[in-house]
Amino acid sequence: MLKFILLLALASSFALAAPHDRDSRKEAAALLERGESETDLFRRLDFFSRSFLGLPYGKNGPLGEGPDGRYDQDPLYRFDTFDCTTFIETVLALVRARTVEEFETNLDLIRYENGDVDYLKRNHFTDLQWIPETIRQGHLQESTHLIAPSGELKLAQALINFPGWLRAHVLSQIIVPEAPTAERQALLDELHERANDFSIQMAQVPYVSIKTLLNNPEILDRLPAVMVVNFVRPNWDLTASAGTHLNISHQGFVFRKGKKLVLRHASTQGTVEDVSFQDYLEIFRNHATLKGVHFMSIL
Repeated sequence: MLKFILLLALASSFALAAPHDRDSRKEAAALLERGESETDLFRRLDFFSRSFLGLPYGKNGPLGEGPDGRYDQDPLYRFDTFDCTTFIETVLALVRARTVEEFETNLDLIRYENGDVDYLKRNHFTDLQWIPETIRQGHLQESTHLIAPSGELKLAQALINFPGWLRAHVLSQIIVPEAPTAERQALLDELHERANDFSIQMAQVPYVSIKTLLNNPEILDRLPAVMVVNFVRPNWDLTASAGTHLNISHQGFVFRKGKKLVLRHASTQGTVEDVSFQDYLEIFRNHATLKGVHFMSIL
């Protein structure tokens, strides 16, 4: 998820690998080869996402724009650690690929506006950028209205303050390992100045309330074999720490396994894991800010 969403100030302690380096490309090739026999969409999604179970959660955002990145030189992709969004992005890019080159192209198109690898064109905001872009690219489609019972579709709204978010960046978010502190400070000042190039925009996300889902379990029977779910915190106020409000704080896959629904996600608790979707929802039944779920079908 966004580096600031989890309110973590320190960079990840995991060892970094250069993007598209020989080892990363070899691992991508090996993954694609192992999944080659899986032709069904559900089976490919299950195979690739299951391959990462147990891997550690990547604090503070494990991916960036690689060694040529101006503000964030974390690798463009890696397979040893994930946050909730990079987990989904990596799996979706693998599912649609047969070659490493196709995987890399897919991932760039999912993560960046028109696939243009640039920190300021990354789809940082799930509600404002990531959801519309994955729909436009034909990876996902809006399905919340198909899940919600009549009269139970709700709408989360938040003003996404892109300028405020940029101005809230701190020095630890400038990931340029070889640069001295003075150079990193100059980059931070530059990024703050770039805030003037952006505007505040309204983001809207339909959702079904957690209480509606838990009190009417038959609704969950409408879910297909696998979906992407976004957890909604309407107008979540992070202005003090991140300079903006948000609507979404977490993402994952929901798989139907027999009669059970399994949430497969990169958990902030530590690893990529499988948990009962209903049990996970129950944790947030009366939560102060997390109120619902937004559903997306995978194409």
